[in-house]
Amino acid sequence: MEITVEARRHLRLAHRAKIQLCSNDEVIIAYTRDLSESGLYVLGRFNHTLLPGDILDVTVLDIENALSRKVVVIRVDEGLGFAVEFFE
Repeated sequence: MEITVEARRHLRLAHRAKIQLCSNDEVIIAYTRDLSESGLYVLGRFNHTLLPGDILDVTVLDIENALSRKVVVIRVDEGLGFAVEFFE
């Protein structure tokens, strides 16, 4: 795995994991590009319209009995993916 260093709060680790993101009415199955202590970057083109500030539940599907965690969308890169940040 490759560690990416940028001007961010936490180091990002390149890691591909299959995840499920749920809003009140939709479910998105996607893959991560990288992760850090504070969030994830999710790859893909989606039919769902996501906006900064949207709140989702994320679950890693590659881990048995994984717990869901709340995230907030912080950036959407059209045609590439979106960044989310963990919150309590």
